Amino acid sequence: MSAPVNGDMVSAAVVAYLGWGRGPHPAADAQAVADLAHRHGVPASDLARAVEHAVTTANTIRVDELAPEGGSRFASRLRALLPWLEDDAVAALTSRAFWYARWDGGEPPPPRIAALADGQAEHAATGETPAPREYWRHSTSLGTRYFASSAGHDFILRSGEWMPYDRYKSGPSWWRLTGETDADVVDRSELPPGTPD
Repeated sequence: MSAPVNGDMVSAAVVAYLGWGRGPHPAADAQAVADLAHRHGVPASDLARAVEHAVTTANTIRVDELAPEGGSRFASRLRALLPWLEDDAVAALTSRAFWYARWDGGEPPPPRIAALADGQAEHAATGETPAPREYWRHSTSLGTRYFASSAGHDFILRSGEWMPYDRYKSGPSWWRLTGETDADVVDRSELPPGTPD
């Protein structure tokens, strides 16, 4: 029997999905939602849909209508719409909204969690690991290194294997935001021979 998807669980999943407190900008980590669901015996698709609902609801609040005291007004509106949401999840969603408004220059994107969570659960059931979808080459004075990005996770190619990579202010997720001049998206054919998918 599965555990219920309650407000505490959804709040924890919102924080995990957005990477609140783990990095300099909001993430979109569907795998973190699936992992949390697995650890607590909750159906991943149910939890993912609940997180999508929370994020989509937060997206309906316009930041430009809230000045002055935008952050506290955003949080108040969000609490009125989702009264069961815990404080840390409210803070994560508030930070996300203002990050997109001030740094990204646009509206927060719609969440795409449920489909990814379902796909990851399917891969987990079959024992398969999703292949990285976007490949990067990073050239510095120390040489050239190869990276990949898939479903909100970064990887580095080390000794012919893709290894998780979460160094602060480094990796494809960061370079995509900053426009790192020494990092380029490359085609699969440009990776070293024998690189696994």
